[in-house]
Amino acid sequence: MKLRYIQPGIASLSSIMARRLAFADKTHYLEILERPDSPDVPVFLRPRRFGKTLFTDILFNYYDKSKAADFDKNFKGTWIYSHPTENKNSYYCVRLDFSSVTSNISGIAGGLISELCGAFKDFTDRYPDKGLPGDFFEKDPGDDPAIVINKFISNFRSHSKSGEWLYFIIDEYDHFINEVLSKDREAFRDLTSTEEGHSGLVKLFYTCLKRYRGPEKDKPIARIFMTGVSAISLDSVTSGFNIETGISADAEFNAMAGFTRDELSQIIDETVDFSALGGITKDQVMEALKQRCGGYRFSEQTEEEIFCPGACLEFLGDLLSDGEIPKALKDLNSDIKTRKLRDILGLTDPAAAEEISDAIFRRKSIASGQLASFGIDMRGDETFDRTQALSQLVYRGYLTREPERPDRNCEFVWCRAPNEACYQTFVEYEAERVGFSRARGLDLSEVSERGDLTPLLNEVSARIARLNPSAQSAFNERSLQTVCFYTAMDGNDNALQPELQCDTGDGEHADLFIRNRTEGGRQYLLALKYLSDAKGNDQAVAAKLEEAKAQLERYRKVPNFKDVKNLDCWTIVFVNAEPKAVEKLA
Repeated sequence: MKLRYIQPGIASLSSIMARRLAFADKTHYLEILERPDSPDVPVFLRPRRFGKTLFTDILFNYYDKSKAADFDKNFKGTWIYSHPTENKNSYYCVRLDFSSVTSNISGIAGGLISELCGAFKDFTDRYPDKGLPGDFFEKDPGDDPAIVINKFISNFRSHSKSGEWLYFIIDEYDHFINEVLSKDREAFRDLTSTEEGHSGLVKLFYTCLKRYRGPEKDKPIARIFMTGVSAISLDSVTSGFNIETGISADAEFNAMAGFTRDELSQIIDETVDFSALGGITKDQVMEALKQRCGGYRFSEQTEEEIFCPGACLEFLGDLLSDGEIPKALKDLNSDIKTRKLRDILGLTDPAAAEEISDAIFRRKSIASGQLASFGIDMRGDETFDRTQALSQLVYRGYLTREPERPDRNCEFVWCRAPNEACYQTFVEYEAERVGFSRARGLDLSEVSERGDLTPLLNEVSARIARLNPSAQSAFNERSLQTVCFYTAMDGNDNALQPELQCDTGDGEHADLFIRNRTEGGRQYLLALKYLSDAKGNDQAVAAKLEEAKAQLERYRKVPNFKDVKNLDCWTIVFVNAEPKAVEKLA
C-alpha cells in the first residue's frame, strides 16, 4: 500500500486529495447538519488547530454551485461521495475568515472591510452575473462593514432568481473580538453595544447578517455556519439562535473536528512504516500521542476522547523525519501558551485564579457552572469570575470537560487538564508567576549515582534565594514543587526524570517522584512542604514534617510505589529558601 503524506496546517480539501495527505473523513456530518431538526445557523466552537478551517473548506466545496465539476476529484473515497444529499452544490457560498482581522481597536473596521471585500471579490469572480460590479472594488468602500454587506445583498437580490440562495460560511467569527475581550473590556463593550457613546461596530455587522437570513425572497441567506474558539454573545446574532445552546457541546458533534482514537489509528497505518523505525511500535506512538495531544472531550454526555489533529500531525511528521519518538513535551497546540494562560488568569478574580491554579496543578478536577458566553451583559465587570475564567480555559483548550457525574445535576461542568502537555503549561505558568527561570546543565551526579539529595536541595535553595524579593509574597507550596521539579530535570546527564503530582494508583497524588535511569540508582519519592518566614516557627515546621511523613507512609504502600526497587522516601520542609527539616523514612 502506498503511504499517505503528512503535512500539518493544510486546510484545503482539494490540496489534501491531490497530494494524498493524511486526512480524517468528517463528511458524514454534512448529512447530519442537513437534518430538519438541525439549526440553519449552527455555531461550532473548538480550540485552535482542531480542524475548523478544513471543515469550512469541506462545506464550501460541497455546497458551492461553482464546485460541482470538482465533486469527484474532491470527494471520491469519502462517505459523502457515496451518500450525497439533495443540497449538494446547490448554494451560492460566501466565505469569510476573520482570523486575519487585527485586534487593534483602530484597525478592526478596516480589517473587516478588507475581509468582506476579498470575500465578495472571490464571489464575483465565481459568479460575475450575481456579484458586485467591478467598479465597486475600485472605490473606497467606506468604514462601515454593515454598509458593504447591504450593497452585496441588494445586488444579489436584484440578479437572482426564485430558489437561489446564499450560504455564508464564517470561520473564526470571534477571533479579533476575543483578543479585545482579554485585553480591554471597555473596547469590547464599545464594539458590541449600540448604546449611546458606543460604536456597536461588530453588533451592527451581525445585525445585518441576521436581517437577510431567509427564507423569504428579500432574505436570500438560507444558511450560515460559524466557527470560533469561545462564545462571544453578540445580542443581534443570538436572538434567533443561541451560541451557548448551539452544536458545540452536543455529544453528536463531539468528533466533528479533531481525531477520534480510531481515526488516528487509521492515519498512523496510512502514513507510518514501522519497519523503518528501529523497533518503535504503534502502541508506543499511540500512548505518546495520548499523553501529548489527546484527552479532549467537548460534551459531558460522551466518553469519547478527541486528539488535537494539528498536534498529532506535527508529532507524526517529527517521528518520520527523526526516526524516533519526539522527546520534549513541546507546545503542540498553538493556543496552549503561558502568555494566553497568564492573560486569562491575570484578568480573573484573584481568589478564583488561585483556586483554579491550585486544583489543576494538583491534577484535580474542578466544577464550573454552565460555560459562559461573553457579551455586552457583563455589567462592566473588570475581572472574570470563577465560571467565566473556567469557561475561557475550556474554550481555549487548556482544560476539557469530563463526563457528567451521576451525583451531580446539569448545573455543573467538571473540567480538568486534557493531557500532559496542557498540564505542563500550568506548571510553566506557576514558574513564571514567581519569576523563576531555569538553568540547565547542573551537576547532579551525586544524586543520580550515590543517592545523596544534598546537591539537589542546595540548588533548590539557591534558586529560591535568587528570586526577586517581590516574588516571595507569591511563593507557595506549588512554587516549591515547581522549582524542585525543574531543578531535577536540569541535570546535565539527564539521568533524573521527575514527575510532578505523580499518580499513586490509589486516588491520590504524590508531590514529586524522581525516577533514576542510572543502573542500580536510587528512586526518590518526596513530600515537599513550604512555610514563609513569617509562619516558619519550630512548631509549624514540626507539624508540617509529621504531615509529610504520614503522606509518605501511605504512598509507599499503594499500587504504584509498593514494588518500586531502590525507593527512598524523603520528607522536606522549606522555610522560605532554607530546607529546615529533611528526613528519610526508615
